[in-house]
Amino acid sequence: MPERRSGARQAAPRLLLLGGGHAHVEVIRRFGLARERHGEPLLVSPARRTPYSGMLPGFVAGEYGFDDLHIDLEALCAASGVAFRLGAATGLDAAARRVAFADGSVRDYDILSLDIGSRPSLPAGFRDGIAVKPISTFTERLATLDARVRDADGFVRLAVVGQGVAGVEIAFALRRRFGRRLGRGDGRRGVEILLVGRSDGVMATRGARSRRLVAEDLDRAGISVVGGFDAVAFQNGTLRASDGRCLDVDEVVWTTSSAAPDWLLKSGLALDSHGFVRVDRFLRSPSHGQVFAAGDIASLSDPRPKSGVFAVREGPVLHHNLRQAALGRPLRAFRPQKHWLALISLADGRAIADKWGLAARGEWVARWKGWSDRRFVARYRTVPRSGSSGGIRP
Repeated sequence: MPERRSGARQAAPRLLLLGGGHAHVEVIRRFGLARERHGEPLLVSPARRTPYSGMLPGFVAGEYGFDDLHIDLEALCAASGVAFRLGAATGLDAAARRVAFADGSVRDYDILSLDIGSRPSLPAGFRDGIAVKPISTFTERLATLDARVRDADGFVRLAVVGQGVAGVEIAFALRRRFGRRLGRGDGRRGVEILLVGRSDGVMATRGARSRRLVAEDLDRAGISVVGGFDAVAFQNGTLRASDGRCLDVDEVVWTTSSAAPDWLLKSGLALDSHGFVRVDRFLRSPSHGQVFAAGDIASLSDPRPKSGVFAVREGPVLHHNLRQAALGRPLRAFRPQKHWLALISLADGRAIADKWGLAARGEWVARWKGWSDRRFVARYRTVPRSGSSGGIRP
């Protein structure tokens, strides 16, 4: 049971939800569905809306509008009986149970849950380029890229760095967005796309059949794969590898490697070697039992890739454990999948389904993916209320 505030023995625990990630939106939704009156849950987020990463390739490809892939956090909180506040965290003192924010304010808590995502981890030599994360910044930079392509006198050469699923989907989406030829129709204007990475092939963590299908479609789409290229610098139109090789490109889109915010380093929390918050099988900090974490910022004891798939699945367990922790009851373990389904958009009306080393490709997979993505976002736009408030009854 968390310690109560001085002079308020029966007061409800102060639950601070920091960040509007995929796990937290499910936590908030479940607070709205709870029958009993809860305590004092508060979500603090730097933005009123949060994007759903699964729909980003569709947004880039022009299949979705900006509003389609965003969840209104403020409206979700209002519908669920959870307080909402705009704020960007700049510091955490886990021993004092206190979070500092960019506006100079501080917030004390009894229980803290972190779902703040990650930031791009760019090599020191990157002076230019566009990072996919955070998505909010990427969508703004995408408009600038549109103008650059539109106003170009000749071909624009784009390099997508990262050959995992994210890089593959973004490469296909950019091909759909810009096509091969633009404007004059004389064959001298358009966009060339390179998919660059350290591996010799794409999607090294997926099955051999899906890798083969993706390779076929990359070739069909005219996307060149540049393997064995460890990109370490990009400046003034030159993308350089660690072995000294160079590529002349007009713009770089970075889809690989992420980092935790620097302010966690002084938090006192147990962190992994990359600065992410270590959590046990209950999504709880092993160093501070009143702190939980989920999504990209969490470092599981049984590591998994930084993927929205796991953040979504962590949501129900996180909600359960936050309530149980406040009531002093046993927690539930989160058991991440060893094999998880990937629905990979080809941005041409088709997609690939990959799991257990099996793969299928077709329009029906794209329809399945679209239905699944739209259903996820819609779940957080209408929240039926079963009780009068969200939270945890003291």
